[in-house]
Amino acid sequence: MKKKGLILVATLLVIALAFTACNRRNEDVESDDVSRSVSAFYVGENDNFAVTVEVGRREKNFIADGYAVNVADFVEINIVPLKTNSLTELKYNIAGESSALSGSMNGNEFGEFVAVVDMNFVPLYVAIGDGDNADQIELCDVLQGKLTSADIINIAKNEFKENVEKEIADGNYHREIYVKLITGDRENYYYYVSYVGEGVDYWALLIDPADGTIVSKRT
Repeated sequence: MKKKGLILVATLLVIALAFTACNRRNEDVESDDVSRSVSAFYVGENDNFAVTVEVGRREKNFIADGYAVNVADFVEINIVPLKTNSLTELKYNIAGESSALSGSMNGNEFGEFVAVVDMNFVPLYVAIGDGDNADQIELCDVLQGKLTSADIINIAKNEFKENVEKEIADGNYHREIYVKLITGDRENYYYYVSYVGEGVDYWALLIDPADGTIVSKRT
């Protein structure tokens, strides 16, 4: 995906956020100013569905106000149909080496199926549907062997050091650090990290999780 496309994705993500009122390495990013982080991001797809299972920590109700409050562990599964259909509900079964969980989810206004689940194991595959007609999709963690949210936050802290020092000197510094994994093609993934003030006041970076290269910057 071209850099212009990534910048557009990041910009749209922040605008949306500004208007919304297995935990592998969560302990690495324990901090009073981190309102969202990701510790694992499992993906898989076939001809019919694309699946992500995200593990991390986030505010229970995100508000772009510069403060991180009520931050808790979460696991969220997202299923996107890749073909036109009339589905309004999907049944799923997520399985690991010796554990599994199942449930159902309703589609949202964007045609996606999203649910927060209680999962404390590494998922190996997800089956979508019932019986012999179920789609079984293998999952892999795109962050395996890559930089962690803690690594990315350290990069951002160094990159925004002068900005932070200026606001501290002016006596008006309060920002929450928001980290999310984004993609435009479901093949190339980037960390989006933002220092969020209030509303649309934010600084942001897109960072390659493989080597920490800063792809784009906004202050």
